[in-house]
Amino acid sequence: MKCTILFLVLSMVVLMAEPGEGFLSHIIGGIIHAGKAIHDAIQRHRRRGELQVEQELQQQLQQLKQLQQQEKLNQRFNQEQLKRERVVFN
Repeated sequence: MKCTILFLVLSMVVLMAEPGEGFLSHIIGGIIHAGKAIHDAIQRHRRRGELQVEQELQQQLQQLKQLQQQEKLNQRFNQEQLKRERVVFN
């Protein structure tokens, strides 16, 4: 009973404050606003996920470049070592 009276009183307050719009338009407007807020939150979450994936790919690319550089250095070192061994045997 108390909830019913509270609902009716609040409805009357809203209707008296803005008689042209009424109570239902506030509910519909609130639902639309909540829907937009949820949509924006989902979009932000997706963008964050895409950025995370992109950052991980960049890190992997940097690691690959470092490995390639290390391998080149190892090849040079091995070639120089082979040359030294040939000189020693000759």
